[in-house]
Amino acid sequence: MAAARVSPPVPKAIAGLIFLFFWAIAIVAWCLVNLSTDHGVRGFIADIGIAFASAGTAGLFVRYRNAWVAIMVLTIIGIGLFAVGDLAHILVLTYFLRIAGPVLAVVILPTLKLVNGIKVFA
Repeated sequence: MAAARVSPPVPKAIAGLIFLFFWAIAIVAWCLVNLSTDHGVRGFIADIGIAFASAGTAGLFVRYRNAWVAIMVLTIIGIGLFAVGDLAHILVLTYFLRIAGPVLAVVILPTLKLVNGIKVFA
């Protein structure tokens, strides 16, 4: 019988530090927006802040390392899609990502954590 692979838990103190670090990156990105004159680059820098702020917020609601890896992979994919959307001026993609990232981080992850903690037939 094969043993089930279990991802190690991330301590709450480390999760809090990552949350603060990601929000610090987001705030610095938002402060650097005014340094560029190109509107596509300005939007991309602001969207990097949105991606890191969403990842930091989502990180507070996950418990295991494999969920952290998933959040980081989605953040990197989001930044790449933001680059395509902002620099190629694809507004539909840019605005979709601006809505979807925070919704996943602030609405769906806490809701899933709450629902998974409820014992219906226990």
